[in-house]
Amino acid sequence: MEQLKNNRWVVLIVGVILIFICAGTVWASSDGHATAKQSEIAGMGACELTDVVFDEVFHPALSSRTAAWTQDDEKAADSSADKQLDSKQSAAKDQSVTEDKAKTSSKKTQTKDSSNVSDKQKSAQKQAQSAAVSAQKSAAATAAKAEAKAKAETAAKAAAKAEAKTAAKAEKAAKTEASSDAGAATVNTSPKKLFFTRTELLSQDQASEATWTYALSDEDLLLLERIVMAEAEGEPYAGKVAVANVVLNRLRSADYPNTIRDVIYQRYQFSPVQNGRFDRVVPSEDCVKAVKDALNGVKEVPDNTYYFVSISLATDMTIPNTRTPVKKIGHHTFFK
Repeated sequence: MEQLKNNRWVVLIVGVILIFICAGTVWASSDGHATAKQSEIAGMGACELTDVVFDEVFHPALSSRTAAWTQDDEKAADSSADKQLDSKQSAAKDQSVTEDKAKTSSKKTQTKDSSNVSDKQKSAQKQAQSAAVSAQKSAAATAAKAEAKAKAETAAKAAAKAEAKTAAKAEKAAKTEASSDAGAATVNTSPKKLFFTRTELLSQDQASEATWTYALSDEDLLLLERIVMAEAEGEPYAGKVAVANVVLNRLRSADYPNTIRDVIYQRYQFSPVQNGRFDRVVPSEDCVKAVKDALNGVKEVPDNTYYFVSISLATDMTIPNTRTPVKKIGHHTFFK
């Protein structure tokens, strides 16, 4: 050993020669294609390569066992790699199956949820429609009740109104009858005194309101009856009362004379006085009654009515053209 240590360079040269010899042999056997073992040898250092060469030369069985072990390890590694690859592929397949199942389950769940939502929506729509129909029916029933109530109230009001109207008519008829009875009691007697305000003739019951009075004589009464007969002999009863009203309105007015005689005989006022008819007529029963009614406050025309004209017979149209018509009774039109 001491000799080997002293001759290390010789050993190194011998090792290099052996390496070249081994490399040529291996190359020749593999047709120039390097194996994994050769590659491994090429990567070794000089000392390591020398050891390998010595092992292969002096211990061929150990080298064979080592190669077998290496092959077994490589096969085991390959098998392990294959198993790992198979395991990974199986895991990937399982994962894919799991994902497919999850997707299918999700789709089924979504479909079911969608179906449930659709069913809920349909149920909600049906409930809303049912509620709307119920509301419409309720509103219709309420409207019908309100309409029936309104009709009943209208009928009740109409009945009450008719009843009130009937009662008013009865009361009016009773008053008219009482007035007729009172008038019948006074028809046979004319008042002895007339009561006036500045604007109207008052009835005998309104004497306390009078601003001035007029004492009626028998001559005044006869003059009134004759002027009514002369002017309205063929006129309706209301027309006779209206003529007496005009004479009394002039008696009240400050624009005309202060006595019935002077009013009737005033120049150019009453045509029967001018043509003599006034002096020839004899008052009828209706004219006498009409005068008494007028003296007792019956008025067919207002207190401001001072004129009347028979339009169809008049030759002077001054009054119709200058005065305001108030009322037409028979052939006479009355003006204020």
